[in-house]
Amino acid sequence: MLLAVTLMLTACRPISDVTMRPEGQSPIESDPNEPDTPPPEDDTNPTEGNEPDNPGNGGSTGGFEALFGPPEMNSPAVINAPFGALYNLSDDVFIYGKRVDERVYPSGTAKLLTALAVYDALDAGFIFTVGDEIDMVSTGSGVAGLKKEQRLGMEAILTALLIPVGNDAAYTVSINTARAKSGDHSASNRELNDYFLRLMNDYAKQLGCQNSNFSNPDGFHANDNYSTVRDLTIIAAATTGNPMISAICGKLEHEVAFDSGEVASWTNSNSFLQLANWDVRGLRTGYTDESAFSAQILAYVDGKMYIAVVSGSPTAVARENDILRLLQLARDGYDADIINVFDS
Repeated sequence: MLLAVTLMLTACRPISDVTMRPEGQSPIESDPNEPDTPPPEDDTNPTEGNEPDNPGNGGSTGGFEALFGPPEMNSPAVINAPFGALYNLSDDVFIYGKRVDERVYPSGTAKLLTALAVYDALDAGFIFTVGDEIDMVSTGSGVAGLKKEQRLGMEAILTALLIPVGNDAAYTVSINTARAKSGDHSASNRELNDYFLRLMNDYAKQLGCQNSNFSNPDGFHANDNYSTVRDLTIIAAATTGNPMISAICGKLEHEVAFDSGEVASWTNSNSFLQLANWDVRGLRTGYTDESAFSAQILAYVDGKMYIAVVSGSPTAVARENDILRLLQLARDGYDADIINVFDS
């Protein structure tokens, strides 16, 4: 699967002269982590205050040129969010990009990479045992309600990770994966988590991510936990190539049986699966105060697969409006009438 994704991304025809990867490199329902009321309007820029710690916040500040020119050069901006992209996965081409190489905080959308790294590292029949690593979950996190000593198979634990945005599941997969891969049963949970993060970041680099650093497995805010819209699009594209993970992300309701006998039912926190008149198949949404509202959405439009990515939206409603604008761009293409609708 990884090779197929790598070949696909290598074949991508970017609209700007910045390639996806270096040559030769192999109805709105808030997330459980999202607030009931929108954050203050002045707390919407995920990169504000980041520059002193990251003076080399590199990449092309213009991002990909849209078909009608880069938004930073007075062309009409399709989305209001500060960061976003629309990628035609079927034809391997970016249709639109806005500040795709500037740092953003990934929030819950980082869980897609966590799931991919776990699936890549372990046999599909691996059984995860919940332990005291769930005590590592930060206060205020969304959880799946896992209990110590429960045992879950691969599909069940990844469902707990991705559907109720379970940060307890994130640390369960981190510690179990690290212990299995390292063979070290005496290491502390902190040491094992660090081991998993190295696996996770190495896997991101294998996919082609060039400007990301993931410092926890759940996407909870940290200054050194960052990505870019370009890298988040690459991760989303890789997710579509994993049948188990993409199927989990595409279902609204889930009931899973644990190996230890319990049964859990969860409703997908990704409200975009319920969008009327659009064929949305996944993937993830996220929110922290610092990242604001973000989403990586997979949709079929006229028989082709598109990935729409938005980051930094001030409210869940604004995020939905921007995703809808990107999907409309996928359906109708560029013309003046669409841009006028967007501007209004």
